[in-house]
Amino acid sequence: MGAEYPFPLGDGIPSDSAGFLAEFFQSGQFRLCPPHRKSVYLSDSSGNVSGDLPDAPGRQTEQRFRIIREKNMRALHLDFKGIVPSEKKLLQWLEWFRKCGFDCLFPEYDCRVPWDAWHGAGAPLFTKDAVKRIAAYAESLGFEIVPLIQVHGHLEWILKHDAYSFLRENGILNELCPCHEESIPKMRQWIDEIAALHPHASKIHLGCDETWHLGSCSRCRKAVENDPAQRGNMGLFIDHAASLCRYAWEEKHLRPMIWDDMFCRDNGKSLKYCGAFPRETVFIHWKYGRNTTEHLDLIRPAGFEVWGASAIRCGWINHHWKALNILGDRLDNIADWEKTGLPVLHTTWGRPNNLWNLYGPWEALIPPFLAAGNPAKWAVHPWRLFINALDSALLSKDRKRLEELAGEALRLPAADKMEEQAKIWYHIGIRYELLHAETLEQFQTERCLAVLGKYGCRDPKRIAEFAALSCSSRNRKTAWEKDLAEFWRRNELSDFEEYLDTRRAGIYCDARPEI
Repeated sequence: MGAEYPFPLGDGIPSDSAGFLAEFFQSGQFRLCPPHRKSVYLSDSSGNVSGDLPDAPGRQTEQRFRIIREKNMRALHLDFKGIVPSEKKLLQWLEWFRKCGFDCLFPEYDCRVPWDAWHGAGAPLFTKDAVKRIAAYAESLGFEIVPLIQVHGHLEWILKHDAYSFLRENGILNELCPCHEESIPKMRQWIDEIAALHPHASKIHLGCDETWHLGSCSRCRKAVENDPAQRGNMGLFIDHAASLCRYAWEEKHLRPMIWDDMFCRDNGKSLKYCGAFPRETVFIHWKYGRNTTEHLDLIRPAGFEVWGASAIRCGWINHHWKALNILGDRLDNIADWEKTGLPVLHTTWGRPNNLWNLYGPWEALIPPFLAAGNPAKWAVHPWRLFINALDSALLSKDRKRLEELAGEALRLPAADKMEEQAKIWYHIGIRYELLHAETLEQFQTERCLAVLGKYGCRDPKRIAEFAALSCSSRNRKTAWEKDLAEFWRRNELSDFEEYLDTRRAGIYCDARPEI
């Protein structure tokens, strides 16, 4: 974890440290956190102590800082609104992530904690005491913890409830009205709760992405019309986000971070109004496909520190009936960000939002986890050929090859328990893909037989063969469900019933629930 050093502030440096003492550091490799922090760490990406602390000319005010090398930081985002393991298993994952090469965690707790600010909302899995234990254990392993919450968009888990409907932007379930008089106080209350759970944190991520419905309600439209700067709808965004960033920095001493996509969306035109943000704000540029640096030149001139963000997992076009996603795209995205030299946050999304389906468990993501945590290790990993073959078979819908790969998955070498469970997940996931293809074929065959019967083309032998195939398919589905349940039990995962029901909808033709 590194050693602690007292670090005195020099003459002429304000004790509230409004800025970062960049003159003490070369090449921007070190960052200074607010002076209320109790300790200093100088470490490399593996947590080893390195380098020398700079000398300060005066000792009028002695403070302590935490200094962390960020240029080589390996930051991992974990989205708790998806499938998550139990507290005990989560601690094991933290150990594995640390060995994998990560040294900074961005837990996005979302709906999984019983927040006082949002009483009655969400689907809590972890108590506040559990969050404290998890964070403390992560810090003992050498992680920096940066909690992430959403303060504007992606709030459907709150706003879908009648009790909080008054905060909706023009009735929209996932977006907060920034002009409602209770929006800022509620978000400050939530920030207070987060800060209390993470007393050693030096940063907080406030989200702020994809607020696509700005200026929709009458209250917001009036604010836009009366804005003396005539900033348009982005003025609403800037006022709301900047206010909460200032609160995080000035009142809670947490360096704020936000996603930058809303500024990219208007081609950087609104960046000239960003003086409202604290200069310590970090803009994170997420890009999950190709052309990772496409809009970076828009953001960098604004004068804020910029990070990148890859996706270890994000939405894909047919995710709602799949157990496996194409990993090659994710590996390419991670590798592209690696080339930029920026600090990169590797995101791991659990579902598109709280109103859409769950993705799979973390065991499905061992290859991109390894590639993001330690690219050199992944470059020589024995699973590379298997992953390439699996992607190819999934894309081409090659059922024969998928059947072969289901067996090959179980024969893969495993370096640890996580890889061992990942092998089993690939086996289970491939079987689901086969069942889905089989079900689609059965559905089409059944429809075709019914139509043929109308024209006197009823073949008893063909019908009997179809009935036998359907029975065999049902047996395979039952066996798959049993193995899925055992995997969930063994790995102590959340949301089994929801995951099972949504996947059953993709492999049972007679499953026609009401929408």
